Formats: sequence, C-alpha cells, structure tokens
Amino acid sequence: MKKILIIEDDESIADMYEMKFKLSGFDPVIAEDGERGLELAKSEKPDLILLDLVLPHMDGYTVLKILKGDEDTKNIKVYIISNLGQGCKIQDKDLCAGADGYLVKSNLTPSQLVSTVQEIFNGKTMEIKKTDLKTKDKQEEIKSESLARVLLIEDEEVLAEMYQLALGKAGFRVDLARNGAWGVKLANGEKFDIIILDMLMPAMHGHEAIEKLKTDDRTKEIPVVVLSNSAQDEDIDKAKRLGVAAYLLKAHVTPSKVVGEIKKILKII
Repeated sequence: MKKILIIEDDESIADMYEMKFKLSGFDPVIAEDGERGLELAKSEKPDLILLDLVLPHMDGYTVLKILKGDEDTKNIKVYIISNLGQGCKIQDKDLCAGADGYLVKSNLTPSQLVSTVQEIFNGKTMEIKKTDLKTKDKQEEIKSESLARVLLIEDEEVLAEMYQLALGKAGFRVDLARNGAWGVKLANGEKFDIIILDMLMPAMHGHEAIEKLKTDDRTKEIPVVVLSNSAQDEDIDKAKRLGVAAYLLKAHVTPSKVVGEIKKILKII
C-alpha cells in the first residue's frame, strides 16, 4: 500500500483528499503546515508527497528546499499541488528545487487527483481494491441524514465534487444539478432545506433561477445561497433584492467556510 503525505492547511480539502485516497487503497497522512510536513516526511517515509505552496509558518518553497537537502527525504517524490499557476515552474531551480511535478489544484477533482497519483506510480505494486468503490462513495455522501438536504446547482465539475464531498462529510444529504433549469426543476419536485447555486450556468442564469425559485409557492421559503465568481455590485445587489440568504464569492471562501455558512443559516449547531 502506497503512503501519500499531503501537506495542506485547508482542513476541508485535506479531509476530502484523505477520504478519496483511503477509498482507493492508499495510506494518506495529513500535515496541516510546513513544519509538521517535514516531521512526517522523516518519520513516515512516504512514497510520494503532495505539497501546497501557501502554508502557515513555512511556505511550500522552503519545505521543498529542506526536503531535497536532507539525506533522509531527498529521494521522496514531491509533487506541488497549488492554485498558483504561475508561481512555480518545474525548470526554475531556484523556486522548485527538484520537484517532480506541478499540479493545478483547481483543475483536479479529488477523484482526478487520485487517478493522477495512480498514473505517477504507473500501477506498480498497487494494492487498489476496486470492489464496490461507488457504494463506499455513496455511503460517505449520505452517511448522516440527521442534517439538512442540500440542492447544489453548479456546472463546474471540480467545484461540484469538492462541495459535494465537503457537505456530505459534514452530514448533509446533497443532490447535484449541473445547470440552472434542471436545478429549478429538481427544487420544484423534491423537498430541500437549502439551495446553493452558481450565477453563470448553462440553460438558465442564476438571477433567473433565483427569481423562479422565489416566486413559486413550492420553493419561495427555501433559503438560497449564491456561490459565484461574480463580484459585480449589480449582480450582488440584484441577487439580494431577489431574496437570497447569502452571496459568497468562490475566491474568498473554502469548502469548510461554506459548510459553516449553511449551518448558520439553517441554525444547526
């Protein structure tokens, strides 16, 4: 079983990666900051390290330099995983100091990250048990139905999976619609406690979807949370006039913060 050290300070993202790697037969170890990552690299001797660049106490560049300068860790494969697309070039020895690769975090769902790591190992001595992983994923998503049912309307695959996993891990039951029109249809036919939607979607724009939801007796009382990249004042003001419970900017929130906002709106302690 291959051991993966994940150095990531966002707890919700780290939790999602840990769950996905475990389900796929890996042995994941989590470090919440650079200093802890260095400690675990020496004590756990992982087969591969996934290293974020923006970390508390010690940034990823420094961690990488120390790893590659230490006899005990210099031969461990290290892949940088970050959203700083221009922040590190593998050929730039000053910044990357021997990293084996660079992965853009926002381009990979947790499942795609696992597949990428499997490709890195080229299938050698892999102990991946493929027995009913879909069932295990489903159990993780609905493991607790004691909390609310959430309708997530989001067309970006990476974000959709990330927020599904975060909400599911927090105990919510999550249904996904990949465009506004389908989301409104689901909301009309099913019972949801809260709706999270993007503004820029195929088939129906977010404003139109909100208006339909807030003028229909079947859905007008359901809290709607906008999760969008649009920071335009007119978009925010219009959404608030239509009656949304919150307007969150994707670039300013993590999955864990979204979960916290949902709990706050639904008054779940």
